[in-house]
Amino acid sequence: MGHQRGSGVWLSISSLLLSLACGRAGTPEPSSTAGTAPVVARFDGGVVTQDEVLRESQRLPPNLRERFETGPGRQEFIRSLVDKRLLFQEATRRGIPQDEEIRRQVRELEERLSIQALLAQEEKAAAAPTEAEARAFYEGHLERFAQPERLRLARAWVMVPSGSGRPVWEQARQRAESLRKRLLAGEPVAKVAASGDGPERARGGEWGLLARGEFGNAELEKAALALNRPGAVSAVVQDATGVGVLVLQERRPARVPPFEEVREAVAGQMAPGAQRRVFEQLLTRLRAASSVQLSDGTGSPAGTPDVKP
Repeated sequence: MGHQRGSGVWLSISSLLLSLACGRAGTPEPSSTAGTAPVVARFDGGVVTQDEVLRESQRLPPNLRERFETGPGRQEFIRSLVDKRLLFQEATRRGIPQDEEIRRQVRELEERLSIQALLAQEEKAAAAPTEAEARAFYEGHLERFAQPERLRLARAWVMVPSGSGRPVWEQARQRAESLRKRLLAGEPVAKVAASGDGPERARGGEWGLLARGEFGNAELEKAALALNRPGAVSAVVQDATGVGVLVLQERRPARVPPFEEVREAVAGQMAPGAQRRVFEQLLTRLRAASSVQLSDGTGSPAGTPDVKP
């Protein structure tokens, strides 16, 4: 058991080191001075500061970040940062950072990050779409913002464990039929749903707001779409999780929401086109300011006429 616990700790630390190594852009630089930030760890050749811990933790996936924010997890995280510095020190001692392949990858990474930062600057400096432009985009793309008919449904459901045989399914169907009779007799949906065992029982029977194609089951969709008035009760239906009954609460017709209601969605739809224009305009300026010649693959400039003897 002790060996298993030790293996688990080593696996966690190894995974954390790998996450830090993969998540950090560029070549890590060991800290040599603490500056004004509190020092949380010291080692021969440098220190780790509170600022570095915060910065590195922000690069972690959310599930790992939460684990290493406090208590023993935080100490493990700081230890992993020290370990990373020690590994880099050893790599430096062996001259690995001077390897031409490493330097090439660093140059490529620097180029990529610099271009990303340049484009971000250009996008930030670009003028935001005006109200008139946003409205014009909305009017020209109404189909993108159209909302289909949606049904607000309640459900009383009997869950059936995966792999159950016919007898279990038959018993579940009998329970579902009983729930349906109670609904048809006018008993409140919330009370009937509470007698079932589906997740909606904790929500007063509320199942959700669904449109055609969102049900994930053809039988349920067909039964729901056939309900023609609020309060209508379906026949007993079945899916992979069990059997039960649907109740129509509200039928919301298809609509195109007004511009004011989808203003943020319009901005989101416009963003890719705006980013593309910024990119193209920047390239146009740079090309115009540069003398660019393209080779045809033979070493001769493209477009150079063939020279005949």
